[in-house]
Amino acid sequence: MYKRQHQSYRVIRSFQILLTWLWNKLYDGINVINIDIPKEIAKSHEIIYIPCHRSHIDYLLLSYVLYNNGLTPPHIAAGKNLNLPIVGSILRRAGAFYMRRSFHGDLLYKAIFDEYLHLMFTKGYSVEYFIEGGRSRTGRTLSPRTGMLSMTVSSFRRDPVKNIAFLPVYFGYERILEGSTYQGELSGKTKQDESIFDIFGIFSTFKKAFGQVDVSFGAPLYLNEFLDDHLPDWKQETNQALTPTSMTQTHNLLAVKLAERINDAATINPTNLVATALLCTPKQTIGEQRLRNQVKVLRAISRLTRADSTTVTTLNEIEIIKHAEQVAGLDRISHHSGDILTASATTAIALTYYRNNTLHIFALASLIARIIRFKGRVSVAEINENCEIIYPFLAKELFLNISMQDLPERIANTVEVLIAVGLVMKEADIVSTTDQTSDGFASLTELAEIVEPCLERFHIVLMLIADKDIRSSKEIEASALDVAQRLSLIFGINSPEFFDRSLFARFMTALSATDSITKTDQTWIPSGSFTKLHSSIDSLLDTSVRFNVIQSLSHR
Repeated sequence: MYKRQHQSYRVIRSFQILLTWLWNKLYDGINVINIDIPKEIAKSHEIIYIPCHRSHIDYLLLSYVLYNNGLTPPHIAAGKNLNLPIVGSILRRAGAFYMRRSFHGDLLYKAIFDEYLHLMFTKGYSVEYFIEGGRSRTGRTLSPRTGMLSMTVSSFRRDPVKNIAFLPVYFGYERILEGSTYQGELSGKTKQDESIFDIFGIFSTFKKAFGQVDVSFGAPLYLNEFLDDHLPDWKQETNQALTPTSMTQTHNLLAVKLAERINDAATINPTNLVATALLCTPKQTIGEQRLRNQVKVLRAISRLTRADSTTVTTLNEIEIIKHAEQVAGLDRISHHSGDILTASATTAIALTYYRNNTLHIFALASLIARIIRFKGRVSVAEINENCEIIYPFLAKELFLNISMQDLPERIANTVEVLIAVGLVMKEADIVSTTDQTSDGFASLTELAEIVEPCLERFHIVLMLIADKDIRSSKEIEASALDVAQRLSLIFGINSPEFFDRSLFARFMTALSATDSITKTDQTWIPSGSFTKLHSSIDSLLDTSVRFNVIQSLSHR
């Protein structure tokens, strides 16, 4: 039923030659970050690589980087859709093993797959799998799945002799091969099955600029230490505390921690910065000098507030814009008082992908900027209060890795950064905006726009829950989707994930987990901190947005 995997050195070596040629054709270079981490861990641990999943290139890129740095390429869990004629057999000898998307209803298949994974773990092979399940079409980190993780934990508990380290990997593309395909799928086109002929389509991409690609290794998570911290006495098979519920909670927590560490390993490239700045403007149009200022601000914020494993481009503002203009396909309009850069509707949608790659980096700074921008003058205590109310829900959506205990310190540091780059002023414990005609005020306003779509989605769901006519989770999610689509048409929001149903479902889960809502007779009703959350978010949204949400609800 399941084919034994045998990596072939000859095949791997052939791939190395072929991929060297391909990367040279496609990219300006491959930037490998923190390669010393897997080199050191490999001396004492079996490594399970946990990459983000952006492109089919991910599989090949990681194995190539590891092989070129003297490390054994891992065995890779791949979807059965990639088991194509001829190609599937070659990939198998390069280390791929194929699996169904779901094992539901087939206990025999699951049992055999469990044993297969256990065999690889006990023999010390490195393994690679994607906890997101599939490729992200929006550029965000998807909600992680726990299937492979639960099998890994189960195998380790059976035989904890081999130390296991999960190693997050982040791929930073300035342009992905599947960009047009993703846009088509997000606009409603049916996903096409993979075909052997797709391979030949790659040759048509050689004339396009794809920039550089980053491969960044994040902070490892050691499985034995994680279980010691979160599942006491996990080695005891007869431990009554190890219930299915406790195991499920442990697997879910492990998945979230790994997603957070993937995001922490992000690389911020020129396309990310320019996309983030440009999409904060009303018509995706901005003067070049204004864009330089905003890129400078974003780069400073990302450098001074990032996680230790996050890296930022070393190019200056002029180089960043020139590079992104070429790779992203921006249009330049000459004008006697200064050139203007703009993105067509199609390009703007493509840019949301790269903005979303690093959205988590700027989320907290954007929330703080929004609080200051909307209130004009605000105490540090009030900034903390609003952040502590809203942050947990942003953290759930964007996999932010800042604990509530560390949040006040991070808020204080971020405020100091905003002061240093000239966006706000502080006197005693009062923080205020700069003069409304200043560049600093313009930059603060644009920074505050980054987190606006998240807050608008939260507001829609909260309004629906407060509506007594709404009953079940499905009704709330369906109605939220309908309202969000209406808002996107009214305000011209060219961002496909704005009305992504899974994001509404994730917010509902977060509300339930924080006891902000409770279920009574299959009906969700407000409870706990619901009113505070709703009031805090309302205060950070434009009147026009709140009005149109009310109008949309009345038309529902």
